[in-house]
Formats: sequence, C-alpha cells, structure tokens
Amino acid sequence: MSHYLKYFAIVYSIALILLFSILIYALKLGAITLLPALIASAFLSTRHFVKKEQHLPNNNEKNKLVWGSTVIAMSIGFILIFLHPRAEEILITIGYAGRAGNSFLVAIAIALHGLIFHIAYNGYARYSLNKFC
Repeated sequence: MSHYLKYFAIVYSIALILLFSILIYALKLGAITLLPALIASAFLSTRHFVKKEQHLPNNNEKNKLVWGSTVIAMSIGFILIFLHPRAEEILITIGYAGRAGNSFLVAIAIALHGLIFHIAYNGYARYSLNKFC
C-alpha cells in the first residue's frame, strides 16, 4: 500500500505546487481552489491502483488507502498554510475560532477528504476497472 500512498503524495504535491498554488497566490484565488487538485489526485491514484492491481481494492486495502491518503493530503495542506505569505494572519484568525471551532473545522476537513477518497476508491475504481478490462 505504501507505493500507492507515495504515488498519491507525489501527484498531489505536484498538482498543488505547480498548478494550484500558482493560481492561489498569483491570481489571489481562495483555498477552495485546492479541492480540484485533491479530487484529480485521488482519481489518478485510484486509476493507478486499479490499473496495476487489476482488481477493486478490498475493504482492508480501501481502508488503508482512504485514511492514508487523507493523512497525507491533510499534512500537505497544513504545510501549505505555513508556506503562505500571510501565514501569521491565518494563524491569528484560526486562534479566534477557539478549540471548539477549530475542532469542528478539522473534523469537517477530515470528513471531506475521507468522502472524496471513499468516492474515488469505490465508484471511480469500479469505473476504471470496467474501462481497463
């Protein structure tokens, strides 16, 4: 599984750094611009898994892939926050939300990432398998 998680990390990092970070910083677009990179990276990683393994991920594989990819994506996202030119302002603003607010926002982020990867490794994996076979 580590091969597929590394593949996702590389694809997601390249998509973020090369494409969407430029759009966010140069064109001053919001962080929601990162969502298409996440979805594209999840689908590319799913397609890579199905193409290489020639089967749908079983429950154990799916669990590792979904939550491993979520951890990687969230970690890269937090790194991007610290690399942002206005990181200090972002951290001060986050501080105003309090623990409950921050916990709620992180829970929503985890749920959103999990949902995207769940859709990728369920629905898109089936689509990819039918396309390749």
